[in-house]
Amino acid sequence: MLKSIRRLTVILGHAVKAQHCSSMSLSDQDRPSLHVSPMVCMVDEPIHIRMSGLDSSQLVTFVLDLIENDTKFESRCLYKADNNGIVDNCRTHSLEGSFTGVEQMGLFWSLKSVGGGDLVRLVKKDVTQPMVFSIKVLPGNQVQPASTDLLPLAETKVQRLFMRPGVRRIRLTGQIKGTVFVPQGEGPFPGLVDMFGGLVSQIETRAALLASHGYATLSLSYLYGEGLPTMLMGADINYIQKSFEWLSEQEYVDEARLGVIGLCFGGHLGLRLATLSSQVKVVVNINGVPIISSFENLNSSFEGSTDWSDKVYTTEEGVVINQVFDCFSPILIPVCCVALFPCLLQAWQHGARLLVIVGEDDKQVHPKWHTYLENHIPDQYRHNLQVFRYEGAGHLIEPPFMPHIRTVAPGRKRMLTVDFIPEKFKDEKMMAGGYPKPHADAQEHSWKTILEFLEANLKSLR
Repeated sequence: MLKSIRRLTVILGHAVKAQHCSSMSLSDQDRPSLHVSPMVCMVDEPIHIRMSGLDSSQLVTFVLDLIENDTKFESRCLYKADNNGIVDNCRTHSLEGSFTGVEQMGLFWSLKSVGGGDLVRLVKKDVTQPMVFSIKVLPGNQVQPASTDLLPLAETKVQRLFMRPGVRRIRLTGQIKGTVFVPQGEGPFPGLVDMFGGLVSQIETRAALLASHGYATLSLSYLYGEGLPTMLMGADINYIQKSFEWLSEQEYVDEARLGVIGLCFGGHLGLRLATLSSQVKVVVNINGVPIISSFENLNSSFEGSTDWSDKVYTTEEGVVINQVFDCFSPILIPVCCVALFPCLLQAWQHGARLLVIVGEDDKQVHPKWHTYLENHIPDQYRHNLQVFRYEGAGHLIEPPFMPHIRTVAPGRKRMLTVDFIPEKFKDEKMMAGGYPKPHADAQEHSWKTILEFLEANLKSLR
């Protein structure tokens, strides 16, 4: 076992240094040959795929698949070899299939479940294990699979990791629910609390990846677990604040370098936490609403009685909820902005730096609320705020190369926990929004932006 871990570390060390789209020095063989570099790498790294030894202008179909959570995911694309019999994912156009054009990582971000269509989200549940992908090259146009007996011209497997070798995973079983990921090496490390949205509460993938980049990260569960609230609006900010304080007290965490990252409701809670605590140095808010209602107590769970029924509607694709927060503040009515200002979460007031990632096709949190934040943050704090907007991107902006999903199917049991969805919609699908290509571009760019932001405003602090 120890030898395997050491070997994986060595392989990964070489993989990280790979020049992904450089020309390869390997001589082409007469028979088809498939080269992939790196074979083992982190999930946020691109890979280079090159097929040589084909006939000039030969048509071949590349197939990528994996099995995760007992579900098969697959993508296919049709390539035409160049005059030298080469297909290269860095420069060869996909003619048809799951994506078209030159897309180095298109086979990965265009994955769809086989049989489940667009409704099954690819989520890695056991981040201690790599995702193992199979790459096959089939002769001719097999974009629409016709035969399972067709022998591939070449095939190989690649492993993509969320946890870099040496990262520790610590499952919490006490009052704080979640998982801590501790980077390899000597601490103390900058610390982050990572929260996902209200439909899932906790997913470990991003926290494991952040630890692999040098951040001690608590993947926090704040709903649905033992002793935790079961309704979205019952989320307890006091529990989240205690969890943050607990992380700051760990010996492997530098209490002077702390932050929060969150998607959807997790981003909203991160802004709340920064409003309450001067220890929060940075907040990364990914499509999380930056306001509270005028009747809410910042230190408590959500309160009051709000009629959401006319703000939720359904389309052929699913339920759309991005109008519900209009109940909080009638921003379309001309009133003094001073009167509206208390509805903003003043996450900047203790000096925290804020990075906001916005999907302009978000069907769960309307992008206008991020414009509202930009327009109403006090001038003296404006330099604390960075907002990045992505046309055609949806709600579920994740680390790069993960497949896009436009509509999710939470199921009635989980939909019942979302207070503001009327009973008549509890069995419906829910829209997340976005389109595959622009969403993939947004995930790649925003992840680089997040890492650069954390490096400049958290890791570099001493």
